[in-house]
Amino acid sequence: MKWIVGSFSHETNTFSTVPTDLDAFQAQTYHVGAEIADRSAGTKTPIGGFIDVAQERGDELVFTVSAHATPSGLVTQEAYETIGAQLLEGIEANPDADGILLALHGAMVAEGIDDGEGELLRRIREVVGDEMPVVLDLHSHITEEMVGAADVLIGYQKYPHTDTYERGVEAARLIEQIVKGDVRPVSALQKPRMIPPCGTCHTQGGLYKELWEEALRADRPGEILTTSLFAGFPYADIPPMGFAVLVYARGDEGIAKAEADRLATMAWDRREAFLYTPTSVSDAVSQALAVDGGPVVIADISDNPGGGGSNDGVEILRELLHQGVRDAAVATIYDPEVVTQAVEAGVGASIRSPLGAKTDVLHGASIEIEGRVRLLFDGDFQYKGPMTQGAWGSIGTSAVVDVQGVRVIVCSKRLQSRDPEVFRAAGIEPLAQKILVVKSAVHFRAAFEPLAAEVIVADAPGLTSLDMSLFDFKRITRPMFPLDKDVV
Repeated sequence: MKWIVGSFSHETNTFSTVPTDLDAFQAQTYHVGAEIADRSAGTKTPIGGFIDVAQERGDELVFTVSAHATPSGLVTQEAYETIGAQLLEGIEANPDADGILLALHGAMVAEGIDDGEGELLRRIREVVGDEMPVVLDLHSHITEEMVGAADVLIGYQKYPHTDTYERGVEAARLIEQIVKGDVRPVSALQKPRMIPPCGTCHTQGGLYKELWEEALRADRPGEILTTSLFAGFPYADIPPMGFAVLVYARGDEGIAKAEADRLATMAWDRREAFLYTPTSVSDAVSQALAVDGGPVVIADISDNPGGGGSNDGVEILRELLHQGVRDAAVATIYDPEVVTQAVEAGVGASIRSPLGAKTDVLHGASIEIEGRVRLLFDGDFQYKGPMTQGAWGSIGTSAVVDVQGVRVIVCSKRLQSRDPEVFRAAGIEPLAQKILVVKSAVHFRAAFEPLAAEVIVADAPGLTSLDMSLFDFKRITRPMFPLDKDVV
């Protein structure tokens, strides 16, 4: 059989002032045709799953475009239309294909288009037949348009997303059953009025883990094909934003609806378990110093580039220096100006410059540093932790600057620091540090928790704060928990 494969992924923080243009996609992932297979084969990614199942069955895959940009502001019209057109061109050129396998995100907002994936799927549906399973991030904005345009939407079941490969395998196996007529998926969607903060809905503990255990219980009705609990992406001021439960069953809408209703009610009844108690930056550093041994991982959760943060907040670095910490490493601070200065000065030279907080006024203030350039490198590294293992990441041309004993990785591309390999690529052995600071909300837990003496989440200023009251929502559906008290 013959399947078309594509990916167009962006998690859009509508509060960000950084536009997501074609350069933003090219800075991270932008592959076309056979290059997709070259970069994805053997990786623990959705497309890696598509490839392995196709090879196992002897199927043919047609690769169109694979584009991913670090979360930021609205996707520009040019980027949306250009990448979307490449995907559609590949589909139109293969009318004999049996179906389409897509790896999307589900939280894309483009200029003039709130539902980026829904519009993309609508355009695809105008061109092709019916079979189109889609793999989605669990921080998706699930809309009726998305559900109506795809045969099946499959969300990740793990946060950190350590199961992206498995969901790709699931989609590739399910599409064959659909095309052969072995199953006829029917769906049920429920959206309780709540927006859980990202940091409290990981699957390593707490309510979100319990909800998933219930959704995947061994004695669930046999007619259920797949269930997804979408936490939603809370940093998008658009009407469909919020939690969603999506259930597919074998031809029985009643079973799908009963299961979706039950899971949505469970989440709603226990919604206060998603509330969050903040830890100040000063307390986070003090607590880290009090821990016996190391490394202690401090997550700068409010400046997570994986959710649209500017990646240039320096409040934790400022506190490390204030408390006299001499054995720490920070990954990463986005500041191309300082990188250029370090490159011009050379390894071993001292530089003096304001660092960070240059993108906007939402991530604190810059800090004046005087430090020595320890290393210059290209910023490329391979993920070796359990999330997207084997894939490559890039923080662009980067410099390691020693500031009073704290080694700071200063980068020229924004990227969530969720794998210890970003430190090792910078010549820093994470196990040898007392404190590691990472710009991440939850994904870091997959690879860092096994090596950490303790994990501490710190509340610095930023666009990915877990305090939802800090955001000036104007367009989301109201009332909405936890923003409003009168939600029923």
